[in-house]
Amino acid sequence: MPKDSSSPVSMSDIARLAGVSESTVSRALNNNPLINEKTRERIQQIARSMNYKINESARNLRLKRSHTISVVINTGSAGGQTFSDPFMLDMIGAIADRLAEHRYDLLFSNRIVTSDDWHAYLMGSRRADGVIVIGQGVDDSPLRELQRQGDPLVVWGGTTKPDLDYCIVSSDNQMGGRQATEHLLKLGRRNILFLGDTAHPEIYGRYEGYRAALTAEGLGNSERQIQVSFSSESGYQSIADLLKTEGLSFDAIFAASDSIAMGAIKALQSQGYKVPDDIAVVGFDDIPIAPFYTPPLTTVRQNIQRGGELMVEKMMQLIGDKTAEPAVLPTELVVRSSCGANPDFQPIQEYSQ
Repeated sequence: MPKDSSSPVSMSDIARLAGVSESTVSRALNNNPLINEKTRERIQQIARSMNYKINESARNLRLKRSHTISVVINTGSAGGQTFSDPFMLDMIGAIADRLAEHRYDLLFSNRIVTSDDWHAYLMGSRRADGVIVIGQGVDDSPLRELQRQGDPLVVWGGTTKPDLDYCIVSSDNQMGGRQATEHLLKLGRRNILFLGDTAHPEIYGRYEGYRAALTAEGLGNSERQIQVSFSSESGYQSIADLLKTEGLSFDAIFAASDSIAMGAIKALQSQGYKVPDDIAVVGFDDIPIAPFYTPPLTTVRQNIQRGGELMVEKMMQLIGDKTAEPAVLPTELVVRSSCGANPDFQPIQEYSQ
């Protein structure tokens, strides 16, 4: 008897028409490699012709999965990066796009009330199948607890340590710090400020690169770091205060983020100083506005898109009960006008290639 066209198509209907078992249909519709490609394509074609729709809720319940990944910004509630930070927008966008390719949703968590809540809040009642954390944080004990609980966990931006079990994906922050500082030194700058909060592991890595470059040049005693949070406002205020108390006691700035660098430039300009004539400035991240700033910002580029994609790939490995190895991405110095080395830079140069 033909099936009533008003009735929903079931997996057993497809199995009967294809002459296979329901388990084979299930595997084929989920692209399981145990089913050969020709059979998969035939079953999927039959399903499409019958307008079959997978019941995601039933499948997730059966697999005990939510098909959702929780993403947490972990840079601190005071002075940390926020969702509106251009770097964060790019990173979260890259994560969301790659999760969608795997048919996963993103559950964004901007703040968790207490460190003890992480497992229950993020993974309780199967709200998420795993956690991607942006920022290792000043205190990584919540991350260690997630790992101890057996939760799939991938972290962006920190540093690997011998006693860490969770997977980290990051840029080579020390390399980036050296690239920025060596470039300023080659331009003849000798009194280089470092702006950034070194309590964060990734920022400390950039500071280590800065110190290593100065030491190699015989200027180890000239290092100077000013504690600045992740914002243009903090960058502006730190330089405004410094100029008020000391005047121009430096000839270059290496800022731990582009947002900090941009705030510092505005503070210098507000006091009549010229960038890069009086002070050369280099940032870190290469956010989209960097080439369009005034002056266009020289910066250390992180491959944010690739970083987001890699974290999702590592997460899929962990969810599939596989191991996920740490990954470190190289950085690239992008020379524009704020350092003085490329005074004729125009954004069209980058976007016409």
